[in-house]
Amino acid sequence: MDVLTVLLCIWAMVALCAVLFIRGASPRVERPSKAKQTRSSRFSIAE
Repeated sequence: MDVLTVLLCIWAMVALCAVLFIRGASPRVERPSKAKQTRSSRFSIAE
């Protein structure tokens, strides 16, 4: 039982590290807010 517990603990640590690594490596795409769009169009050269 002791060997099984050690193996499960090691597997859980590896799985947790993999999840944290994948979440940290994924690109974070932030949607522009409406305030930024209206502000940028107000100062546009084309208008």
